[in-house]
Amino acid sequence: MLNAKCSQDELYNIVQTVGRGVSGRSTQPVQNNIYLSSQGDTLRLVATDLEYVSIDAIIPATVSDEGATTVPARYFTQIATTLPGGDVELVADEANNLAISCGSASYDIRGVSADDFQMLPEVVDATEFSLPQSQLSELLRQTVFAASDDETRPILTGVLFSLADSSLCLVATDTYRLALRTSENAVDQSQEAIVSVRALNEVLRVLDDEADEPAKIAISDDLVSFEVNSITIASRLIEGEFPNYEKVIPDEDQLDKRITVSTAELESALRRALIVAREDANRVVFHTSEEGLRITADSPDVGHVEEAIPAKLDGEAIETAFNASYILDMLDAARSEEVRIALSRPLEPGVIRPSDRDDYTYVVMPMQIM
Repeated sequence: MLNAKCSQDELYNIVQTVGRGVSGRSTQPVQNNIYLSSQGDTLRLVATDLEYVSIDAIIPATVSDEGATTVPARYFTQIATTLPGGDVELVADEANNLAISCGSASYDIRGVSADDFQMLPEVVDATEFSLPQSQLSELLRQTVFAASDDETRPILTGVLFSLADSSLCLVATDTYRLALRTSENAVDQSQEAIVSVRALNEVLRVLDDEADEPAKIAISDDLVSFEVNSITIASRLIEGEFPNYEKVIPDEDQLDKRITVSTAELESALRRALIVAREDANRVVFHTSEEGLRITADSPDVGHVEEAIPAKLDGEAIETAFNASYILDMLDAARSEEVRIALSRPLEPGVIRPSDRDDYTYVVMPMQIM
């Protein structure tokens, strides 16, 4: 049976990551466990909800006996967190009781046979490609927040990955806003897949947004996996047809009113306006003129707020209302010094892009001006 020794620091870090693969809602108690196996010079940990998240990781270990068991994720995570520093020894017996010892602390935890633990199938016959971790992190940060959390519409709880013409396009929408990000990609293949935001948020957690080391992506007909260093996050794809997002994006010829504004100044003004706007569904009104951009919000219970910020206007003046939180989400993700807001009519969608690039498009639906 399993007998391995590893660093407490490494065990703590990896258990924090792997443990998030447990949903806690499984009807099969063993799936609320973390799978442990010792082989060669590594300790492998796996947790999965058998649907949209599987997290599989390895850490270096001194292995005396090869074997496998599973232990409750809740208790194993708490133990790994509180153990003193140094080496941790893990020994499982034939009854799947796991002895954990580190320094003067020791535990005996009741486990369940590894034979009862189910895992997602391996991703086979897949389209495979790699992206620098920093690039993938940016692609995800700029899209996942726009997906829906309404589980009655599962298609919208994922992000569309579209490979075509040596480019990768990511799209997310909750029908109130849409985020689209494109990137060059070396794979000259065509494929579409809808990937659960739950899985993508776990991928974001393990990516280094400043690293050039590759993240490997594999997409098959029904599964996707992301390999980042020694961690693999896999998920079943969401079945169904993604909405025709291209119809949602207004024609450029119709967007005849454009505002260029400092991201920092717009963000600060919107956060101040939200103090009032929160009581009115986060509604803020944009008033454009040659003098700049004036932002107002009203609430019968709170009052009125008004602030003018410098902005460059190209086209006629317009008044239109938006959900301030939706715009703040985009400004935070864009990370650009300025943004361009393109508008047509008060009750038509607006399009926001970083002023220095065209590979990121954010469409936001307007609100009625009350």
